[in-house]
Amino acid sequence: MLVYPPEGHDTDSKRIFVLGSAKSFCLINDSNIRLEGNGNFCKLIQLKLGENKIKINIDGNSLTRTIYAFPNPNKNPSPIAYARPYQAFSKGIKLDNILQSILISNKDIAIPLNSLPDYTLEKINAYNYRLNLSIVEQDLDWIHYSDLNPEIKIEKISDTVFDIRFQKPVSKYKILFNNHVFKISFTFKVKPFLICIDPGHGGSQFGAISPKGIFEKDLNLSLAIKLAAELNHQGVKTILTRNHDMEKSLSERVKISKKNNCNLFISLHHNALPDGRDPNKESGFSCHYFHEHSFELAKFISLKLKAASLQHFAGIYKQNLHVLRENPDTPSVLIELGYLIHPLESDLLCKKSFQTKTARILAKALLEFHRSQNFQ
Repeated sequence: MLVYPPEGHDTDSKRIFVLGSAKSFCLINDSNIRLEGNGNFCKLIQLKLGENKIKINIDGNSLTRTIYAFPNPNKNPSPIAYARPYQAFSKGIKLDNILQSILISNKDIAIPLNSLPDYTLEKINAYNYRLNLSIVEQDLDWIHYSDLNPEIKIEKISDTVFDIRFQKPVSKYKILFNNHVFKISFTFKVKPFLICIDPGHGGSQFGAISPKGIFEKDLNLSLAIKLAAELNHQGVKTILTRNHDMEKSLSERVKISKKNNCNLFISLHHNALPDGRDPNKESGFSCHYFHEHSFELAKFISLKLKAASLQHFAGIYKQNLHVLRENPDTPSVLIELGYLIHPLESDLLCKKSFQTKTARILAKALLEFHRSQNFQ
């Protein structure tokens, strides 16, 4: 029996499969077809533009299938819309573009279209680009990811405008249009793994003060040095924005991260409260980010600190802080390790044993995040 294709079928592909089963033999266009299993067959047939006659003989019963390769002369041609980047029969025929599918690998984005579209590709930062396709019509059925852990993700923000997000920073890209496929291929930055650790405040900038008169700037530096030592012990290179009690402007701290092409930036702080709020009622650590590609890092660190149960989890915040906002090409977070003005929590924060445990947790979190994101 013949299952597919039906008589009079039309297609915008250059090939079609013939599917069915036979008891003893099958001939397609006078060629013997191999039977599989219990007599099943499937043969891919090359088509020519226009009308195609396929001769089929199943166990001595002859039949013919007429297939129209796009466009069917008996039908009004419609704009090309197909779900995979096959070549389309558009030679000599001017058709409007229709956006139906997007195929994503770990290195490129492929969009089947009839002709090269008008487009803009805007760099937001090394981890985020915006693609605007000026095409006649969109009917996006699906976005296909070929990998379980895609390094490229795409999000539609309007009919033909897309945000493209990357796990690795992009160094350059190339755009090609070939065989009716609009393709953007990305090259990612390859660099040694380096973490920038930023001990907040310093010099005359004391930061918060504990009930016992301990300055935040000193705790930030002490923890930063412990964290750097722990990472160095694990074979990870680090750079500190300050390694002693000195003033550093916010712009200088960001400049150090950028100049050294750091993979991650982590700013260490201890929290306080403005006048009018009760220090007895607020405690715990919080993690802050600004650019969306930094959210996963903030979440990852928060989960590790929370799992350690050393203190209360006060939340993740998207916050417009200079050292986060002005460092867009590097995943960047600022951690408030706890409230230095809290009568009980302050004693915990000032203990060397607590700082040692926290440094180990943070180092482990950064290493695991590094591996999970496939940084190079």
